[in-house]
Amino acid sequence: MAKIGLNNFKYGVLSETEDTVSYGAMQSLGKAVSANVSITNNSAVLYADDAIAETDNTFSAGTITLTVDDDGDTVFAPLLGHEIDSNTGEMLRNKNDEAPYVGVGRIINKMVGGVRKYKVEFLSKVKFAEPSQESNTHGETTEFGTQQIEGTIATLNSGEWSKTKTFTSHADAISYLASCFGQTTTAETFAGDGTTAAYTLAHSPATIFTVTINGTPTTAYTASGTTLTFDSAPADGAVIYISYGYNA
Repeated sequence: MAKIGLNNFKYGVLSETEDTVSYGAMQSLGKAVSANVSITNNSAVLYADDAIAETDNTFSAGTITLTVDDDGDTVFAPLLGHEIDSNTGEMLRNKNDEAPYVGVGRIINKMVGGVRKYKVEFLSKVKFAEPSQESNTHGETTEFGTQQIEGTIATLNSGEWSKTKTFTSHADAISYLASCFGQTTTAETFAGDGTTAAYTLAHSPATIFTVTINGTPTTAYTASGTTLTFDSAPADGAVIYISYGYNA
């Protein structure tokens, strides 16, 4: 087995009441650079009659360190409990801000016996801490900088802290990841007519995965409710493909 890739860092704000668990809209954490999960297990041994009678090596806690390509304010603000001023666009940090618990997922690309596979790893309850800030001046050569953020892994009231599943299809992996946040995935296809820019979907997207026109991905659109509007109308006969997740 060889790990050959990492993608789809996603999170959703956790709501937990006794044994009832739900997550807010699945959101992107930026493009994945690296992920490191460190687990601490309980370590207890009971000796009786001069021998080990019982042991406990169950999960205790953990940390996750994610490295992403950008520290965009619209991503980090809800993750860390900060607010963005709707008038100025400033992200405001306050010492009284409290980061919410979130669910965190990612997809690991693997090669097993010559077959490409996609493993979803989902952490059920994580709280992230304010990241350090580091910047460097431009030297003789360009050096790309990235952003790290570290969170503490906890358990749900049920005791669950993680789940995982492996797939042979990346699309199936994305669908499973969305289901971890309580979302259902679907895809719709439309035909362009050269004049229509707005298309009505069957559901209101919580997360949009892919939008393509004649197979070419595009981000030149906005979505509101069940309506997806392109910046300009797709050409007559263009095949429009929209893949998204919605809260059932």
